[in-house]
Amino acid sequence: MILQLIGLTVAGYLLGSIPIAWIVAKLVTGKDLRTLGSGNVGVMNVALSATRWAGLLVFLGEAAKGVMAVYLATLLVGCGFPQPSIPAPLECQQAGGVAVLATVIGTRWMIWLRFAGGRGNTAGMGAMLVLSWQTLAIGLAIWVLVRLVSKSSFWATRASLIIWPFVFGLLTGSVAYFIFGLALSGVYLTTHETVTDDHTIIKERWPNLWAFLIGPKRRRES
Repeated sequence: MILQLIGLTVAGYLLGSIPIAWIVAKLVTGKDLRTLGSGNVGVMNVALSATRWAGLLVFLGEAAKGVMAVYLATLLVGCGFPQPSIPAPLECQQAGGVAVLATVIGTRWMIWLRFAGGRGNTAGMGAMLVLSWQTLAIGLAIWVLVRLVSKSSFWATRASLIIWPFVFGLLTGSVAYFIFGLALSGVYLTTHETVTDDHTIIKERWPNLWAFLIGPKRRRES
């Protein structure tokens, strides 16, 4: 099992390190995404600095990383794909947690970009969609609630990250998933800063996220 976990760590990290956002932005703009907008190598910066359709493409690719991480874990350990109504064996929980955590770390610190990267939020959401979609739904509801009360996307994200590991552990009845959730939230929280929060840029240029999504195409930065 130890060798399997090591293999999943390496495979997950390399999967996460695939610089989808950087590649898409380079193809669309001809520029290094790290020099555009917030410099974050992720979905929102591509949507802000390139085009919205490019951001959508990156979103799908990053979410697929999370799903593939779970699939890699089930394939290597020999578990079936997660079923919401059937508790996974402990070794499957450990394998899935390690693979997803390594994938998010790879997304955050990409070896190919000298350890620059995105935040890995979308990859984590993709993984949660198959591990516990209920936890994902509650996490999003918490984000919306705090956003409405605080008027801050930054603090809404922080509140959601702090609470969701407890929700994940309670809904799945798994101590392993709770610990994995805490570790994943720790990675997110230690890399979540206002200077790289693309929602802050959106707030400066558009009245809200919906206005950004449906608004006219913005002229690219020179």
